[in-house]
Amino acid sequence: MEASLFLIHPNDLETLIIEADNSQAVLESNFILQSLYLGQTWDSVNHALNVDQQSSTPLQYAIQAEHPLSERIDHPETVHYNTVVRVSEIQQQLQQLSVDELKKRYQFDVVHTAPAELAQELYLAELKLIYLQLQDFYRDAAKQNLAVISVIQKKIQPEKLI
Repeated sequence: MEASLFLIHPNDLETLIIEADNSQAVLESNFILQSLYLGQTWDSVNHALNVDQQSSTPLQYAIQAEHPLSERIDHPETVHYNTVVRVSEIQQQLQQLSVDELKKRYQFDVVHTAPAELAQELYLAELKLIYLQLQDFYRDAAKQNLAVISVIQKKIQPEKLI
């Protein structure tokens, strides 16, 4: 599974909720202002953000957004969105979590996923880069009062570059 996040104006989000009938329509939407491709690393970042799975914090929605986009689309579990208010809450918590803290969480919780030491180091470098991009992405979204759409599915292939 791969993941991507997309910035969208709240009014355009409402239109997309009404008009989109599949996840590809979301990926190709002209309403998308900016995107962040997380690839397959999204799951490790998500685990590192949510070490304590029982706690309910806005960070649990940083990658897999809170609300399903629409029940009408095929595979509604793949496309979710965060409201402007939720985006602001996520952004505040992301800014409080340093890259070093994320690294500690990753090393403590997920280090056994890569068999070789070099592979672990490369994966950790990718994780840090994705996290810094995620912080910037949510900072931009909060600053511009934008909503965030998440798409998590196999082989994300947008038809156009954003």
